[in-house]
Amino acid sequence: MQIKSPKDFWAGLMFMGIGGFFAIWAYTHYQMGTAVRMGPAYFPTVLGGLLLVLGLAVFLESFVLKAEGKGARVDVPFNIIDFVIAIAILVASVWILRKLGVSSDWGLIIGTAIVTALTIWKRPGAKPLVLISAACVVYGYVMKPFGLVLATLLLVVISAFGGHEFKWREVAILYVLLIIFSVLVFVKGLTLPFPLWPAAWS
Repeated sequence: MQIKSPKDFWAGLMFMGIGGFFAIWAYTHYQMGTAVRMGPAYFPTVLGGLLLVLGLAVFLESFVLKAEGKGARVDVPFNIIDFVIAIAILVASVWILRKLGVSSDWGLIIGTAIVTALTIWKRPGAKPLVLISAACVVYGYVMKPFGLVLATLLLVVISAFGGHEFKWREVAILYVLLIIFSVLVFVKGLTLPFPLWPAAWS
């Protein structure tokens, strides 16, 4: 089969990879629960599964619909060797910390920090993609110890650094709107047991 839209092809692969990774990781490491009593794995598994399905649809579309204009060609800011090195760093970080008797979660966090730093240094064109991915990893791991308010702040600030320009006013407005939405929908509406603040503050 011939790829008619490289942009959709790579976007679909990225969505499938990220969605599949988080869905499998959450499902195999945490309790799933039910729709009525959601476990810690429920939300990331469902969200990752939806992202996987969306990625599959975009991926298959790249073989059917031909992109026009600038969308017909996509410049990828990294190559397959960069991707393999990033995966190797993450795997090595988890393996080394497991051998040292430390939780593999810390290995994933340290590996993500190393990959992010190397990307900003060597592949600045991939900085937005890597910083947004790193922000999601940080958000997932600091939610329980830091609480929803501080975890969302880190998510917004780290993601904003991936843009072309960083404006504190826009970041602050986005953060306030996002935290209000999260509290009203997830904590008040769905009554999910998300801590708002660090346990030491309560």
